[in-house]
Amino acid sequence: MAKDGGFDKLDIRILQQLQIDGRMPFTRIADELGVSEGTVRARVSRLTRSRMVKVVADADPKDLGLVEVYLGLRIQGPALERAVEQITAIPEIPYVAVCSGTFDILCEVICRNNDDLLRLLQEVRKIPGISHIETLTVLKIQKENWRYSALAKEAAG
Repeated sequence: MAKDGGFDKLDIRILQQLQIDGRMPFTRIADELGVSEGTVRARVSRLTRSRMVKVVADADPKDLGLVEVYLGLRIQGPALERAVEQITAIPEIPYVAVCSGTFDILCEVICRNNDDLLRLLQEVRKIPGISHIETLTVLKIQKENWRYSALAKEAAG
C-alpha cells in the first residue's frame, strides 16, 4: 500500500482493471494480478472510502433524451471562489472545473430540453462576477475513454 495515502503500483494495476470493467469480479482481478481476492477487496475498499476512486454507471445523456452542453465561464475580479460555490449548487451541473486559459470555469450541464437550458443560463447569468458565458453544445461524442494511458508506465515501472 502507498505510504502517503496515495496510489502504489498495485493500486494502479487494480484501477486499470476496473477501468476496463467497473463490475469486474475481485476474484478475476486477483487472478490477473497474481494477488489474493482479499487484497483486491481491501485495496478497492480503501480507495473508495478515501474517495480516490469511484465506480459508477455512465450513460450518454443524449441516449436518455437529454441535452448536454458545456459552459465556459469567465469571472471578473476576485469572485471566482464564490462563483464556483454557487455553480456547484445547481443540480443540472454535475461537473465544475476551475481552469486556466480562455475560461476560468468549465462546467458540464445536463438538461431536459432547450427550455430547461435557457432557464439554467438565466440562473447562471445572475451569479455575481460572471462576465462571459460561452455555450458549447455536445453534438456527438467521438471518444470517451476512462482508461488513463499515462498510468501504464507507472504500473509497469
